[in-house]
Amino acid sequence: MRDSDSDDESGRSSRPSVRELKVLHAVITTRKTTAAAQRLGVSQPAVSRAIAALEARLGRDLFVRDGGRLVPTADAFALDAEAAPIFAALERLASWPNAPAAGAVLRILAPPTIAHTFLAPLVVRFLAVEPETRIQMEIGRTEDAVRAVADGTADLGVVDVPAGHYGVRSEPFRQSIAHAMMPADHPLAAKDEVTPADIGDTPLIAVTRRFSQRARLERAFSDYGVEPRTVLEAGTVQFLTEMVRAGVGVAVVNPFPIAYVTGSRIAFRPFVPQIEYESAFIFPAVGGNLPVARRFVDFVRTEQADLVPVE
Repeated sequence: MRDSDSDDESGRSSRPSVRELKVLHAVITTRKTTAAAQRLGVSQPAVSRAIAALEARLGRDLFVRDGGRLVPTADAFALDAEAAPIFAALERLASWPNAPAAGAVLRILAPPTIAHTFLAPLVVRFLAVEPETRIQMEIGRTEDAVRAVADGTADLGVVDVPAGHYGVRSEPFRQSIAHAMMPADHPLAAKDEVTPADIGDTPLIAVTRRFSQRARLERAFSDYGVEPRTVLEAGTVQFLTEMVRAGVGVAVVNPFPIAYVTGSRIAFRPFVPQIEYESAFIFPAVGGNLPVARRFVDFVRTEQADLVPVE
């Protein structure tokens, strides 16, 4: 079957060849077929034939004669500009096998808690293993990570809520359940698990309503017929942790990965009814994984410590 986008009615490809584009650029630069031929190391008739074939293929005049010189038309300049990235990519590919490993760049985007408390120490260890790799770590919302990976401005995302976007695919790496977080000397710390009824009118601090887990938490309290006394809302679990540490209230959070860094002054107890979380790496949905991204993910899977109290 003939591809209507790349063939003309005679079945001949309408897509310019790399050779023709090289000839076009040489003639634009030198304005003479003889000089272009010398630059390319071919005969002058070969240059003329390539330009004639390209004009016939496109159905447009690419040059007009002015005395002994060829003057490029607007179409010639436009086509040459379109071809420029192609030749730049070909030059990079030509040198790629011998390129130093320092060319490996990994662009990661993750929410603040994951980036600061989980990825930061792993990045340090990864760079010790691959010192030539350069990592660009961006911090943003989960939605930012999904969007960046989908549009190609990030190579890898690390998130803890489902990434429902056709432009990405997920590789889960950790499951966890919600825990009540409180000062270690809080009365609730004596319990094996904590319910909304146990929290009762204890001051509650929670993530803001833009997070999906906030709706699940409110539904759990509603099912128990408890109206929580929410005294503070924040956009990161790190901030909630500092408020718990200061005695402002208790929080119900995903313990991964904040439990890595809270220390003995903070206690975690499983929250009932159970609220589940899944942390995942996200990659672009199409195209192969960037090799350095694959290596980083495999490294994280191997190196992550099992520090979360209960999962």
